[in-house]
Amino acid sequence: HMKRIFAILIAMVGLCGCLNEKDYAENAIVPSLIVGTWYESYDIYPDFETDSGSTYTFNEDGSYLLEIYHADPDLEGSSDICSYTISDGVVTTISSDGSTSYNIVRLDKSIMEWQKVGTEFSEGTLHTDYKRFKRKN
Repeated sequence: HMKRIFAILIAMVGLCGCLNEKDYAENAIVPSLIVGTWYESYDIYPDFETDSGSTYTFNEDGSYLLEIYHADPDLEGSSDICSYTISDGVVTTISSDGSTSYNIVRLDKSIMEWQKVGTEFSEGTLHTDYKRFKRKN
């Protein structure tokens, strides 16, 4: 029994030594999950209201369609075809207005959350520095 326990301990130490914190962070984000259509959703923040929102449709080729809409029917929405990159848990969106990088806080099959690089979360920055999305399709 002692040999078996010792062998298990050696195997566990060997496995633990292979993954460091950086490896775990990189492995936690699966970039291909971004492909699809996402709409901004702040439903978990009941006090937050916005008069505009956006839908992002990410394609496998690094392009995305950004559609901006307004609650006020008198304001015209817009759409633009842009590009993006994902590297080391950071998504960078590139449009005619320039580029913006966000740390990917969460990316799974139904929810995506971004925090603008160099900023910290607060409910006062919802929709600007912090973006939360639900998958549309």
